[in-house]
Amino acid sequence: MAEGESTFSKGRVEAFSDGVIAVIITIMVLDLKAPASAEPEALARLWPAFAIYVVSFAFVAIYWINHHALFALAKSVDAGLIWANNLLLMCLSLIPFATAYVAETDLAPFPTAVYGALQFACGASFFLSFEAIARARGAEAGFASIAKGQRRKNVFSLAVYAAATVLALFSPFAAIGLFALIGVIYVVPTLLR
Repeated sequence: MAEGESTFSKGRVEAFSDGVIAVIITIMVLDLKAPASAEPEALARLWPAFAIYVVSFAFVAIYWINHHALFALAKSVDAGLIWANNLLLMCLSLIPFATAYVAETDLAPFPTAVYGALQFACGASFFLSFEAIARARGAEAGFASIAKGQRRKNVFSLAVYAAATVLALFSPFAAIGLFALIGVIYVVPTLLR
């Protein structure tokens, strides 16, 4: 462990994460380009860019909310959690790129599959962050049932992300629908518990 890692507080890690997520959301909107023409049809042709922006904004917002809930479970911060959290932030920071890629290609299959692979990576790093907290909390009374429900949700999400990534190569719209399903699962806390 690098010198000083053991002195990180939960608040410091959360504040850093909040800042990174705020920058991610800001950068994402900068990729929305106004049409060169004043005609309504020119604006209407941009619907794929707006659609993927809305999906991506929702995902980043959901990760931010769930990141807060995740850190509420942590009693302390150790090196494993710091690095898992940094991996999550790195994956999330690629969402503006993947969003722009899908938008610029009008929801083409391969870019949508790349987007799905990134969502899988984000989900996997969120899972690693949770597991770092679970490892630190051990067999604490009351935590086992929370851990079981969260693991079920995380594993299910990873399976759906993997399936949606492959499906994107054949039907990008169906894949986007599966991505949205995962968003709903994390917005409604009682699902898959």
